[in-house]
Amino acid sequence: MPLMEIKELKKNFNSQTVLKNISLGVEKGDVVAIIGPSGAGKSTFLRCLINLERRDGGSVNVEGIELNPDDKKSVKKVQQKMGMVFQSFNLFPHMTVLKNVMIAPIKVKKIDKSIISEKAKNLLAKVGLSDRGDYYPSQLSGGQQQRVAIARALAMNPDIMLFDEPTSALDPELVGEVLKVMKKLADEGMTMIVVTHEMGFAREVANKVIFMEKGNVVEEGTPEKIFNNPSEKRTKEFLEKIIK
Repeated sequence: MPLMEIKELKKNFNSQTVLKNISLGVEKGDVVAIIGPSGAGKSTFLRCLINLERRDGGSVNVEGIELNPDDKKSVKKVQQKMGMVFQSFNLFPHMTVLKNVMIAPIKVKKIDKSIISEKAKNLLAKVGLSDRGDYYPSQLSGGQQQRVAIARALAMNPDIMLFDEPTSALDPELVGEVLKVMKKLADEGMTMIVVTHEMGFAREVANKVIFMEKGNVVEEGTPEKIFNNPSEKRTKEFLEKIIK
């Protein structure tokens, strides 16, 4: 059984259908890149997986646990198996970097401060920020803040990491430092679903690429197939415009 199984996921906003029967299986260690034009439903899809948006049909199963939006226990269990990194960093401005990484395990999992403090320092070292623990978010660059956000998500020990266009709010010269951390996670075997406009990352790091448009999965396959020999005309048109 896949680590995560999504079947016929649907989402409506008022009378508009934004996700149309999307199905996807994610195996342990998969890096799934979701690409496509703005407005395709990519971010909404991620948000439905972790119940930040309530789906209107279909099912989400994570490690044998069915995500039931009406059952708080199932929602909590599924959410604790996933970490999410957003476009905006969403760090607490009044807390130091170290405390930002520590806060969720303390509040949600009731982990002792002394234990999570050591782990948080190790995670900051992992994302290349071991010397920034006492800084505040306003003292960091955008790329550094996003790396703190990644460390914060990892502090909850997730089995799956969701990334929603994690580099789109960054200046171009800062994108590489975030992608480097994500590539390292992939190399270590972290299961990841990444909505991204970074085609180089999708081509080099993902083992599965999904092209979405207008709430549909238009095409799915290996990076080699999608980038070198797409089956669908629309996939080819999109890639020709975006890859110079």
